[in-house]
Parts: sequence; C-alpha cells; structure tokens
Amino acid sequence: FFLAGLRPATAMALLEEIWMATLGGMVLGVSTSIYLAVVGRITGMSGTLRSSYAQITLQKKADPLHLVYLGGLVLGGVGLRYVYPSGFEDGGYGSWLMFSSGCLVGLGTTIGHGCTSGHGLCGLARWSKRSFAAVVTFFATALVVATSLSGIMGKEWVPTHTSDSSTSGGVALGALCVGASLVVYGGIQLRQHDEPILVVSALGCALLFSLGLCISGMLKPTKIHAFLILDENWDPSLAFVMGGGVFINIIAWPLILAWASPLGCDQWDLPEKTELENDIFIGAFIFGVGWALGGLCPGPGIVGIGGRYGTSMLIWILGCLTGDQIAMLLPFKKSTLKNDIEDGKKESSALM
Repeated sequence: FFLAGLRPATAMALLEEIWMATLGGMVLGVSTSIYLAVVGRITGMSGTLRSSYAQITLQKKADPLHLVYLGGLVLGGVGLRYVYPSGFEDGGYGSWLMFSSGCLVGLGTTIGHGCTSGHGLCGLARWSKRSFAAVVTFFATALVVATSLSGIMGKEWVPTHTSDSSTSGGVALGALCVGASLVVYGGIQLRQHDEPILVVSALGCALLFSLGLCISGMLKPTKIHAFLILDENWDPSLAFVMGGGVFINIIAWPLILAWASPLGCDQWDLPEKTELENDIFIGAFIFGVGWALGGLCPGPGIVGIGGRYGTSMLIWILGCLTGDQIAMLLPFKKSTLKNDIEDGKKESSALM
C-alpha cells in the first residue's frame, strides 16, 4: 500500500531499501539464533554495553563473554568502514543532541531491561509479554516524539560534514585498539576455563550482528528518523529489519530451546521474570524518547564508532554510559547490581 502513487523509479528504490532491510534483519536473526544455540543467552546490546562498563569500573563481577562480544561489535564497525562504507551515516549530529539522546537511552534501557535487540529481536521470538509491552511502548513513544518534534528539530536532524580524515582515522584506530583489547582479555579469561568455543561464538556472532546492522541501514540516524517521522516522506523499510530478524528467530528458537543444553555450556541463561512491572513501561518510554531524539540504540551506536563520523557516535556512547550509571545508582537498581555480582559468580562457576 505504501507503493501506491509512487513513480516507478521511486517505487523500485523503495523496494530495494526494503529488501536490504529484510536481508539485514535476517542476518541479525541468524546471529542471535547462533548465539542462543552455542552460548545459551539472548543477544542484548544494552546489557552487553552496560555489563562491560560495570566490569571495567569494578561495579560488577567479571563476565568475559560480554567483553568479547562488545569487542567484536567494535571491530566489526572498524572493518565495515572499509568494506561497506555506504552502510554508515555520511555526517554527524550535534554533540549536545547525541549526548542527550545517549543519556536517555542508557537510562531507559537499564530501567526497562533491554532495547530493540533484547526485547525486540529476542524477546518477541520468546513470546515474552514483558518484551511485547516494552516494544509497543518504545516504538509508540518514538513515533509520537519524532513526528511531533520534526518541525522543531528539522535542522538538528541534518548531519553536518565537519569530520577531517585525521580525527576520523584517530577514532577508528582507537576503536580498533579497544575492540582488540576487549576480545583478547575476555578470550584469555574464557580460555582459562577451556571454553574456546565460547570465544569463537561470541566474536563471530558480534561480527555477524555488525554486518546485519550495516546492511539494514540501522547505522544511519537519518534513516531511523525517516521511519519514525510519520509524514508524506515516511520510509517504512526499517520495519522489515525487525520483521526479518523475528521471523528467523520464531522458527529457530523453539527448535534450539528443545535441546537439553546449549552447545557450548551446561545450562541456559535466559530471563526468568514474567511479571509486567512499572519499570518495563517507564524504561521503555524513556528509551523511546532518547531513540527519537538521536536516532540510535546501543548496537548501532557501538558499531558506528568505527565509521567516518565515529566521533559523533562516541559522544552518543558516552551519554549512554552516563545514563547507565545514573540508572545503576537508583535505589531499586542497586540491589539488582548486587544480584548481578552473584549471578556473575554463578556464571563463572558454570563455565568451569
């Protein structure tokens, strides 16, 4: 129906965008299904970033899998910068906008226990009512906020082309070093438990996830805004990213979860809560506002650091970590952090 009234050339271009979005979404689905099959976990970008930050700042027990996965996402972005440069945004948003957006996303995803990957790609495939509530809330919020602010934020949502090659190259080099360090350190920790399959799986799935984000257009805030702003120029293609990924997972996950255990460890490590609590709706709402402002969620923000305008993404990530930290200091989240430390001990013993 969205092709009605379009000229043939425009319709063909839109169909190509839809195909790439669907293909990218299916790559994301394959990545998350492989990760579940081998590691026994859902793929959550906000949780991976938050857990790695909490480990580095000594607020959480070491979980080397998250470190390896985060490093793989960063390395994937650096590699794709040269292999598939058209998948990245050709410009950057203002620093205040990126930091504010990141801060809200970090705050919201920590309170609400997930983002578009954990709740969307993985939670919907598990038929989780908590994830369904979160997805409906943050999508509806982002659509309303972006559409309402489009007239005011029009100029702010036009990328500026101010990056020079030395700055861009410096950020990419820094990302390469950080990504490699995370993979090596996390890999050494896992290797001590004689679990090389977990290292290979986490790194491989992260690289594949990076590719899916790049192909689908998720690394471009302008494309996200074209989807979130409901006007005559609305671009529906990004809906097929979620659709393609969930389609793969809905088929694969019941088959995988019928196994006695994952391929790489002894037990499943999946969310157990089923109750609809206020934090799901509050967190998803805050996340939706932040997503609408900056056009980024954690996965694209991490991978995007490797792009030509990685400085803009880095500022967004710093804002996201700030939001994470604020949320972790909230009274009802402090107890969760303590539980995470105990869970980390259990996970470490399970790997041994």
